[in-house]
Amino acid sequence: MQGFNKYYPPDYEPDKHKSLNSYHGKHALGKRAHKVDQGILVVRFELPFNIWCDHCKAHIGQGVRYNAEKQKVGNYYSTPIWAFRFKCHLCSGRIEIRTDPQNTAYVVTEGARQKNEQWDPAENGQMVIDNSVSNNEAPPDPFASLEKDVTQKARALSESERLAALFEKNDSHWSDPYAASYALRASFREKKRVRLESEAKAEEVKNRFGLGDRARIEDLRTPKPGSEEAVWEKREWERAKGE
Repeated sequence: MQGFNKYYPPDYEPDKHKSLNSYHGKHALGKRAHKVDQGILVVRFELPFNIWCDHCKAHIGQGVRYNAEKQKVGNYYSTPIWAFRFKCHLCSGRIEIRTDPQNTAYVVTEGARQKNEQWDPAENGQMVIDNSVSNNEAPPDPFASLEKDVTQKARALSESERLAALFEKNDSHWSDPYAASYALRASFREKKRVRLESEAKAEEVKNRFGLGDRARIEDLRTPKPGSEEAVWEKREWERAKGE
């Protein structure tokens, strides 16, 4: 049966041509496959990290997308290594980024350099995995092993104390969930009442002087007596009267 919205010429032979693309001498991917005979396919590539273009010295942020030529350039065991070549959108300079299966990462091989954004887990309070000493080999320096154990014990002690303090504080706050919820809702109601009273007074001032929408409500609110804003307004008022 002839397919809908498709024209099959009289000389079309299914056994010979297989598809309309092969009959017309075209590829199913269209212009993206204009170099498919060289093993190159045009794909949409997104930068995996921030880079600096070597041609125009411009910074290109992570996530910027390009039409890149994807080509297989090698293998790491049975995993293919892919190269993505594209032009900088600011200067049309060629940039190439390749996959690195050994380190599960991407590397810049031509036309740019990666922005160094290494994250140190030790500085952020995270666990640090030490692979310098093998489990099957004795440590080269006994004192180094001792210092490592002491450091880990001190870190574990400080972290356990901090966790215990957090648990204790959390238990004290939520030992009675009903009382905690009641106090929280009471605080919300009090803040809402103060806000509504302040807005009502400001609206009254606007209506009294016919300010309309030209004045903002927050500019018409009266500061709380004794607050820093009230003290500042009083000082400015006295200074203006003295002048």
